[in-house]
Amino acid sequence: MSFNTRSSESVYVGMCEQLGTPTEVRHRREVIKTGEFLWRPIHFMRGLENSIGGSLRDGFMLETSDVDTMYWPPDHKVICDPSQISIYRIPHHTVILMEYEDAPPGSTKLRLLTPSGDPKINSSCIIINGETYILSSLFRARLLDYSKVNVVFARPSIQHGPCAAMSVAGMAFDHAYCFHCNYWPPVALPWIKRCQLNHWPSDCVLSEIVKEGCHVVPISSLPLDPERDSEWRISFSGAEHKLVHSMNHCQFICYGMLKIFLTEVINTDISDPCLCSYFIKTLMFWAIQLHSPIKWKPCNLLSCFWTCFKLLISWVYKGECPNFFIPQNNMFRVKVVGHKRAALFEKLYALYNEGIICLLLSPTIGEYLEKSIHYKYLTPGTEETRIVSDYYIDVCLFMDLNRLLDPYTVNTEEFARVIIALEQLQKTRSTSMQAISVQYFRPKLLRNYCFMSKQKLAIYSNRKLYYLLKIMKLAVKIGCVSEIVYLALYYYSDSHYELSLRCLQKAQERLTPPYTVYFGFKNENKYKRVMKGRSLIDRMKKGLIYDITLNSGYAYVFELIPEQLTNRVDGAGILYVPPLVMVHMLFFLNHHTLGNAVNSQRSIQDLHTLLLYDDGTHVPEDLRDISWQILGICQQTCGDYVGALSSFQCSLQEYPFNCIKKATVIRILTIFGHLLQKY
Repeated sequence: MSFNTRSSESVYVGMCEQLGTPTEVRHRREVIKTGEFLWRPIHFMRGLENSIGGSLRDGFMLETSDVDTMYWPPDHKVICDPSQISIYRIPHHTVILMEYEDAPPGSTKLRLLTPSGDPKINSSCIIINGETYILSSLFRARLLDYSKVNVVFARPSIQHGPCAAMSVAGMAFDHAYCFHCNYWPPVALPWIKRCQLNHWPSDCVLSEIVKEGCHVVPISSLPLDPERDSEWRISFSGAEHKLVHSMNHCQFICYGMLKIFLTEVINTDISDPCLCSYFIKTLMFWAIQLHSPIKWKPCNLLSCFWTCFKLLISWVYKGECPNFFIPQNNMFRVKVVGHKRAALFEKLYALYNEGIICLLLSPTIGEYLEKSIHYKYLTPGTEETRIVSDYYIDVCLFMDLNRLLDPYTVNTEEFARVIIALEQLQKTRSTSMQAISVQYFRPKLLRNYCFMSKQKLAIYSNRKLYYLLKIMKLAVKIGCVSEIVYLALYYYSDSHYELSLRCLQKAQERLTPPYTVYFGFKNENKYKRVMKGRSLIDRMKKGLIYDITLNSGYAYVFELIPEQLTNRVDGAGILYVPPLVMVHMLFFLNHHTLGNAVNSQRSIQDLHTLLLYDDGTHVPEDLRDISWQILGICQQTCGDYVGALSSFQCSLQEYPFNCIKKATVIRILTIFGHLLQKY
């Protein structure tokens, strides 16, 4: 089958707009890497090491993108051979031996060689033939809700394979509790030779992968078979991310197209799809390594896609999907079998008979292929500077930064560890993105420390409060626009109402200019004019706006405590509030406390007008639940129970992003009580 070069380039340009240009993808990966580096000391002090994975770490930002995080106890060491025990310190380290006998390819058993001091691990053990083994099913059950107390979110989780799955801020998170092995497993040694023979990945990447070792995650080869509870899966997630990062951009785009085609075409109208994105990732690895004649260039993108698609059909026809690291492990063995496999092959073969125009069935990809068909004389430029503007790159970077969680610490020791990590990153930074990330995180960390410390102070000494206030002002000085709202919040909680009002006036002036960036695009021309000649750090400080996030572990404003408590139980433990909504709320609370009825009513009216007429510029649709809730709280505080009842009902009708429904219902019942007494 012949493929038109112009069509390939047209689809490439379109997919760069969807999936990211080389610069966008590189920024995305470096931002995630920096966030992981700063969170690591917090997890370590809570007894865990961690590594972020998932499609977000790969560099994708799709609706289906998820974040997979692996956690493991750093004092538990997994070895592949009994002789390796000599390098560890007993009893400071618990040593676990991988055993491959009687385990299918890709799986192993874990034998405990030295006692563990972790009760969760000890309760997951069973004696088999006089030896102590850790059962994957018991380990998984013991740690399913461990994240509710010890990791990041105060949220219950459900089992998803070997992971504890949850949704936070509209994004899927999978937490896998596992063990790390510093050694490359013997069963995967042939993979090294194969890579050297096929010259992919490069020797440098290959060396890094082997040096990092692997993980073992708590899932057996047949999860529903209780006789296989002693099996653990060997995971090469770290190696997989390095392989994805070593792809050129055409390969990355082809990988993204396959993921999109899987979601929008192959798996559509299937209630229980048997093909998953991990199979697509494996497919890409094999295609790159074994199909060396392919020239992975934008002008050949459709040919590359078609080669991968034919390989997928071949796998489904044979019922074999060889694991990239351990080919003897057929990953179709459980999921793609029987009538499911037959139906899948029939669908794939029908798509194959349509030819490359089957891509038109994908709304995302088809749009760009259709343009190349209709506009035959259009010659797209594949250079990055012709695909997106500098403004677009800035906005995408700001949005990627906004998606990262603030580093919340629970004590001074954790704060000190993160500060040290931040300073290390600043001294050793090798990229501009690390400098930007440091500048982004430092004010957030300082501000969170102030709210944490203020809450923990039993008796407020003037010296301590002065010290915390200086830190808050420093965070405003070096931080983005939203930080001044936190200073106003800090002043209000400290009963400095006039100072809070001054901050709010400044905040309102800085939040509303058209050149600011708040989860999307505004006015490119004004942004370019205002930011001309400024460094990226200055552009971020002046133009970036992010949500006001209220962590359930900290006390910010008394009036929102019911919402924080409800969110802690039913949500992520973090309330997300649009900054301009928080400004109007604080305007009202300050004026109301000072007894200024006229200005407090004006603040309520301004907030009501904003919610009625905003087009999503200042109040994102996902955050309208908390926004209407705040309006109702203000109305309830000043005695307007009818207005408050209407606002709370509006909050219930919005998408429950912040999970505050119980708090809303309680407030409604309270208002009914007041109205019954009145009438």
